[in-house]
Amino acid sequence: MNRPQSHAPTLFMARLVMLLIIVAALASCAREPDVTIIRMAYVSGPTVLLHKAAQRFAARVAKRSNGKLRVKLYPGGQLGDDRETVEGLKLRSIDMTVMGCALIGWYAPEYGLVEAPFVWRDYEHIEHVWHGQIGEELRKTMRERAGVEMLHLWYRGPRYLTTTSKKIRTPEDLRGLKLRVPELEIYIKSWQTFGANTTPIPFTDMFMALKLGVVEGQENPLATICGSHLYEVQKYIMETKHLIGFYVFCTGPYLDERFTPEEKEIILDAAQDATQWHNREVERAESEYRKQLVEAGAEFVPVDREAFLALAKERIPAQFEGKWKPGLYRRILETP
Repeated sequence: MNRPQSHAPTLFMARLVMLLIIVAALASCAREPDVTIIRMAYVSGPTVLLHKAAQRFAARVAKRSNGKLRVKLYPGGQLGDDRETVEGLKLRSIDMTVMGCALIGWYAPEYGLVEAPFVWRDYEHIEHVWHGQIGEELRKTMRERAGVEMLHLWYRGPRYLTTTSKKIRTPEDLRGLKLRVPELEIYIKSWQTFGANTTPIPFTDMFMALKLGVVEGQENPLATICGSHLYEVQKYIMETKHLIGFYVFCTGPYLDERFTPEEKEIILDAAQDATQWHNREVERAESEYRKQLVEAGAEFVPVDREAFLALAKERIPAQFEGKWKPGLYRRILETP
């Protein structure tokens, strides 16, 4: 008889809380009726250079729009891992992101060789390809398949192999090593070619996997190794420089729908400014990251890079015959 009455206070409180939330939201809207929030999410942590560039982007958007456009940043995977972030772009719960090239492998696997080791000579080579016919073909494909607009490249610096307790100097030293790789076939097969026992793990789970010994090594640029505190669980940094990597600054496919031409110009200008600043800083900061890592106790280890390079050119392209776009590997290598 008394059971329904026992839930009355709980129901009342729930309704009261909901009412307060609605009132607060309305009050917020009343205070800032003309502010448009732009949500920018990424898995990189708040201590890395990428986040500082995103802050620069946000500040420029706010300044040029007189505060009417406000970029809200969600670093450190707050809104999900890379796959969830791409889904957020398509669902419009996220407006933009900066992420690695894993999304290319997911949606346009015939272009997956952009993450192949030893395919890029330097960043000038990458820019020539990106702004040429190959880059336009790739952007069109991603627009159609993933609903993602790939706007700019944000340099990551060369990628280095790191391990917990073993120095790696030759491919033979990698045999049996449990290596974390991104969830991308090119990483998995390439490092298997070099001899590692690969384990695909999302970036957001990687630190704990290294700490618990689920895997013994990983590979990333110095900025990521330093900014994500991987030196706390990795002692050796091998000078493989196997991939000159980059992030991609992406938006959803609806900038023209959501923003006026003037607002879109502000956003694109700020994105270009942040891109140029970030890429200059990456090139300048490489030596600083190295110094910080050494001071933190990490040890840099020279490797027989030619041995890795020879294996890559000899075996990796053949493993992707029928998967990579015909002739693309040759076209990239021949781009001046």
